[in-house]
Amino acid sequence: VVDVTVGQSVTVTNDVSAPTVTSVSSDQAAGTYGIGTVIPIKVTFSEVVNVAGTPTLELETGTTDATAAYASGTGTDTLIFNYTVAATHVASDLDYKATTSLKLPTGGDTIRDNLSTNGTLTLATPGAANSLGNSEAIVIDGVRPTFSGYAANAGTKTITITASEVVSGTPDATDFTVTAGGSANTVTAAVVATNNNTSTITLTVANMIQNNAVVTVTYDASSTDSKKIKDANGNAVV
Repeated sequence: VVDVTVGQSVTVTNDVSAPTVTSVSSDQAAGTYGIGTVIPIKVTFSEVVNVAGTPTLELETGTTDATAAYASGTGTDTLIFNYTVAATHVASDLDYKATTSLKLPTGGDTIRDNLSTNGTLTLATPGAANSLGNSEAIVIDGVRPTFSGYAANAGTKTITITASEVVSGTPDATDFTVTAGGSANTVTAAVVATNNNTSTITLTVANMIQNNAVVTVTYDASSTDSKKIKDANGNAVV
């Protein structure tokens, strides 16, 4: 500590520069993430900033774009925005939409330095150095698998369902309802199997399927999580 005595002068240099964004990154490991995953995104500034309200970061996630909301970091130089993967979101390399994607949605939202100078919110061009896409390798898969085909042979008690992608799971027989020829046909077993990157669900029913019978199959997706039919990224059939 140095005391300023009588007769000494102190020169104060005014800070008139605005805080700027130096990089956007994430602590999320490289990989592919499905519906419900929360991905933290770090926006780093050139100096300490203070946040009021809930700034947002717009992300490029296909036909339906996402918004990450400010979560923490005020009083530091790094702000955290949380993004939750939702159904239909896709990205081969997650990034924000544009250089203007860091937003202050309302008049009460601010990002300022300790002298209340508003931050400059311009980001690096998506994909360029210091952008999220350049810094990380995060793939988003928000596409749910579907049942793309059904086959049933008369004279058997078997129905085969083809999935739109590779899936796994241990569904209960009671997750499926089958009618054949207008009558209920109880499902006694349901088995998921994959061969040559094609997944099928084989249902065994109680009664033999008759010639020319119209067969309908209904799947109840409300089973417990461990029983759901899912793809490799945890997206469940609905």
